[in-house]
Amino acid sequence: MTFKEKMLYQQIHPVKLCVDFGTGFFTTYLAWQNKMSWFLILFLGPSVVVTMIVVAFADLERLKNSSFGKYVSQHMTSPIELIRSVGQIAMWVGGWFHIPSVIAMGFLFILGGWLKGKLF
Repeated sequence: MTFKEKMLYQQIHPVKLCVDFGTGFFTTYLAWQNKMSWFLILFLGPSVVVTMIVVAFADLERLKNSSFGKYVSQHMTSPIELIRSVGQIAMWVGGWFHIPSVIAMGFLFILGGWLKGKLF
């Protein structure tokens, strides 16, 4: 498996999904509380560490051959990854400025990125 494939399929590893989902919401809470030091530590740290571990040690071939893996290989393009990132940034900005509608919009961007192949 190439490095590019590993970087694609690590996104759907259960541990990686849990870490990204959890830190996404928790760091939005930290932004809401204006706890910048903890936000800066947690917005990227856990995700990067888990990515390195999953890429190095996880059986990503099994994920690649799963139905979710096939879906991701077809629909998780660079523009879709950018949409997901923009959604997370919107959640953080909405949290920082206490604008729940922006947080919700950001979450919908992320959800739309994941569901693009099912919606369009």
